[in-house]
Amino acid sequence: MRSGIPVGTPLRVGLVAACAFPAPRGSQVLVDEMGEALVSTGVEAHLIAPLDPRARERPYRTHAVEPAVPRARAGGVTGLLRPLVDATLTARLAQIVERESLQVLHAHNYEGLVTSLAVRALRGIPVVYHSHNVFADELPTYAPRAMRGAARRFGAWCDRTFPRQADRVVTLSGDVAEHLQNRGVEAHRLSVIPPGIDPTPFEPHRATLRKRRAIFAGNLDGYQNLRLLLDAWRLVEERDASSELVLVTHVRRGSAARRLRRTRWGARVRVETATNLDQVARELGLAMVGVSPRASWSGFPIKTLNYMASGTPTIALEASAKGVRDGETGWVVSGAGPEALADALVAALASPRDCARRGRTALQAVREHHAWERLAPRIVDVARAAIADGEDDPARSRRVA
Repeated sequence: MRSGIPVGTPLRVGLVAACAFPAPRGSQVLVDEMGEALVSTGVEAHLIAPLDPRARERPYRTHAVEPAVPRARAGGVTGLLRPLVDATLTARLAQIVERESLQVLHAHNYEGLVTSLAVRALRGIPVVYHSHNVFADELPTYAPRAMRGAARRFGAWCDRTFPRQADRVVTLSGDVAEHLQNRGVEAHRLSVIPPGIDPTPFEPHRATLRKRRAIFAGNLDGYQNLRLLLDAWRLVEERDASSELVLVTHVRRGSAARRLRRTRWGARVRVETATNLDQVARELGLAMVGVSPRASWSGFPIKTLNYMASGTPTIALEASAKGVRDGETGWVVSGAGPEALADALVAALASPRDCARRGRTALQAVREHHAWERLAPRIVDVARAAIADGEDDPARSRRVA
């Protein structure tokens, strides 16, 4: 594929994200591991994002966006500060593109995309949009009930407006690719590349004897649909008094209780705070089954990959069961109510041998389909294709240093 870059010359890629780093959340974990994987292919990768100055050194280059955003909520950015952060990110990104002679921007989520498109207008650099979700699907999960309709309409407008302006688009699953194609993204500019994961950190914690325990590992935001899980668990306890549910999150126990205060917990529900991946991996290694109760269809839950990498099968709702094969790597729940989820939990926890079998298959699947050494070259190919697109279109001049 022609890209205007001599063979052997490192590709200089800017990873653009408006979310604070580091943070134990799916988007940040995906971008971080992607940066490492790109470096391993010989790419010169640059992360441009709001960065915690205390963050450890990464194998890719980092460029902090100032002012630094509040980190008390583990990577969240308060709504009032988002326009300031986005404006600062745009100005900073334009400077870095010029100074570092970046050749392509790899934008994550909508704020990264909008920022990158603005810089493309200024600097003529191609933009790859890496879609983590469909905005019309996920945005309403963050909105108060009275505003969900407006949030869905605004999200749908964003889905129609911004992705089709990118030079190339990467989605994590085929259904999102189809959704964006129906909203104006040309098929030849779309690539489906599932998220990757490095399973190595989970290896020391893969226990051979697991406890009668289900586990949820992730943040406690609304889109996680934790109320459904806790409602289902109360039903589980009526039928199985010996099992327990563990919620593993970066949120402190007191804060977790406040976030979940409107939901009645079962008697055997425990919250564990994990500040690093090693702690998460240790908890996963002790559980028989992982749970992903999300009803949102468009995202690819990174927690599912964590479960798979730890050799733990997953129970997931049908809408969000990305990477889960019913009967092979986990259980796919077709019903959206707590009764159907409870049935799957009871069945899994009563079958340790079946859980072990599905967990082994899940680990094999994550190695075969989500290994970065297989996925990173495909991302590099998309970046080079975006550069070539600009060269082939004189009306859209792109600077390739």
